[in-house]
Amino acid sequence: MARIKSAWEIALEKTQDIQIDENKYKTDKLEKQGMSLCGSFLSTFEQKIEDLSAKLNENNDEDKAVIKAGMVKTILSNISLPQDDAYQLRFSRLCELVALVTNNDNQALSLMDQVGAFMKQYLDCKEDFVNRMKAQIQQAMESNPESVNSEQYSQLIKQNLQKMDSQYSQALENTKEALKQLLTA
Repeated sequence: MARIKSAWEIALEKTQDIQIDENKYKTDKLEKQGMSLCGSFLSTFEQKIEDLSAKLNENNDEDKAVIKAGMVKTILSNISLPQDDAYQLRFSRLCELVALVTNNDNQALSLMDQVGAFMKQYLDCKEDFVNRMKAQIQQAMESNPESVNSEQYSQLIKQNLQKMDSQYSQALENTKEALKQLLTA
């Protein structure tokens, strides 16, 4: 009669040949550290870039490169279309991080300036569109209130805003890809 094995014994048998890749573990840990440092810098406006730089410089060059790779992931994931003017403070913090990661590379900083201008243009374009639509609706209501279908206007505004968001998002993704090339070089 065969002996019945416990779940613990079966699990031990299946995992006995598994080996830990210490380099991969260390790399993952350092990358997550970079992401964490970057994330806390973005969420804590009292923290200074000099403090982050000092923490980064506590590491050797090899580890610093991996930490920076984690920071780059966080930087790129935090670049998105703004919803209002409040994005400016967070975006300026992102620019500081880009300067730190690239050692003030002019090309990367110039691209970030372009991204900032692009975001302002997006908000201006969106505001302009909404104001034009409001004026059209108001004009239509003044001339013939019975013919105004608010649901139709609402749907039209929504469709056009989605189209605009889609176009700007695509352009921003292309720019983020170019930025990624500069940050990982």
